[in-house]
Amino acid sequence: MNLPRVRPVNLTVLTAIVSLWCLLVLNLPLWSHLLDLRPLSAPRDYAFLVSFAALSGLAINLFLMPMSVIRPLARPLLASVLVLAAAADYFIGVYGAVIDKVMIRNVLETNATESTELLSGRMLLQILLLGVLPAVVVLRTPLIRSGWRGEIRDRAIAAGVTLATLGLSAALFYQDHASLLRNHRELRHMLVPVNFIAGLGSHLRQTLEPARPHVRIGEDAQRPGAPEAGAAPKPMLVVFVIGETARAANFSLGGYPRPTNPRLSRITGLIYFGDVSSCGTSTAISVPCMFSDVGRARFDADEAKHRDNLIDIALRTGLEIHWFGNNTDCKGVCRSVPERRVDRARHAGACLGEHPCLDGALFEDFFGSLTVLDRDRFTVIHTLGSHGPGYHLRYPAGFERFTPACREVDFARCSITEIVNAYDNTLLYADHLLAMTIERLEALDGRVDTALVYVSDHGESLGEDGIFLHALPYAIAPETQTRVPMLFWASDGFRARLGLDLGCLRRVAQRPSTHDDLFHSLLGLLQIETTVRRPERDLFRACRSPRS
Repeated sequence: MNLPRVRPVNLTVLTAIVSLWCLLVLNLPLWSHLLDLRPLSAPRDYAFLVSFAALSGLAINLFLMPMSVIRPLARPLLASVLVLAAAADYFIGVYGAVIDKVMIRNVLETNATESTELLSGRMLLQILLLGVLPAVVVLRTPLIRSGWRGEIRDRAIAAGVTLATLGLSAALFYQDHASLLRNHRELRHMLVPVNFIAGLGSHLRQTLEPARPHVRIGEDAQRPGAPEAGAAPKPMLVVFVIGETARAANFSLGGYPRPTNPRLSRITGLIYFGDVSSCGTSTAISVPCMFSDVGRARFDADEAKHRDNLIDIALRTGLEIHWFGNNTDCKGVCRSVPERRVDRARHAGACLGEHPCLDGALFEDFFGSLTVLDRDRFTVIHTLGSHGPGYHLRYPAGFERFTPACREVDFARCSITEIVNAYDNTLLYADHLLAMTIERLEALDGRVDTALVYVSDHGESLGEDGIFLHALPYAIAPETQTRVPMLFWASDGFRARLGLDLGCLRRVAQRPSTHDDLFHSLLGLLQIETTVRRPERDLFRACRSPRS
């Protein structure tokens, strides 16, 4: 069957048509959100909506115009934008995502296995109808050759229209636009395709920057309070478990009415920190940040790649370091030590099909490492935890206790109750793994002094205000994405070794804390002294005797 012929158009006109398609068809979530913020109740509201649409269309066109500079590449680039814009529209509409450079980083760092979980029939159909088919039309559209004079004329006209519209909008609605965008910054990250083009450009600029010199910190690090290897009656083991996407709001240890922590709640001596703020709303930011000395306010993920972190400092003191990972990767934190990944062949029961392995396999590998413990060790366990949207893929069937549970990655097919049920089941499984780990560590008390710290990297939205998943810009992220659970447990021998007072720790745990405290607190637990450690940020310092 022959497709109908498409009439030739000017390249400037084709770019404008693509801009209009994006504006009117691929930005429906933006218009819906805008109308919620400013309902149409007066003539000025209608005029403002027209003004906002005009400015948005011009912004889209301005971002697309550079793609027409190299004429042979213009149509393929515009076609690619349409496909990507349709995908962005889907994720904004279904999950309430906003797209910035951090989201672009997350997308580029996500592995193929995690990406396939996001695929659904609805997603593919929407991208086909709203992205691929228009892209085919663009590729088949013949272009009128108007010569260089014509190109300059067309661009001058487009620039004139843009300036005139900007001037008119500024004269009539400047205060309205300024106030709206200042109070609702999420709108800037919802305009497709401006959001992902700007985010990708920002990410590429950072990636292509000249290599930075590596910054060494903590070169004076030492463990003056730790006995020489072999001299202590028992070695010490500190286990740091990094949770994934666990939000404090759904931890029963923090008051959530559902029993999502039944086993942990029965463990004597467990300390739960109920008011902890994350460094970021995505793994790519939070994980390297919690191992960094700079804190959230000054943290930069690219700079962190060229700066020593907690692992580098701990290695310098002679500690044995292990890193077990079931997440995408360690985000550059474990560059100085090998990351022990789950062997799918050894854990066939926990690694089904193409899906990521269950975290139980990761913990079994960790338990295997406990057979030989002859010197002080720091172990990191980086879990897959409650990573969405495939919550139902994160726990064995026996842990599906909250039902009915959503078993789809397309949340439109599930009710909010079903989504929350599936999510809470992931926390139930994490509770089981953490409690089992503590029991294993407690059994070692006769020959090893052990302690465990658990904290999630960020939280999760479960449909509140129409938002799902995570990775919203921190400034506009809801508390469900930034409030995370954290807990601490130590064996009798470890508490005696550091002089830790549990009563004191329970009082400290009631105060607000952040990921910024982890770098300094873990150094304290590992008995590492260095000038980059800030004792006042060590959550355990006030409860140690003697204090350090």
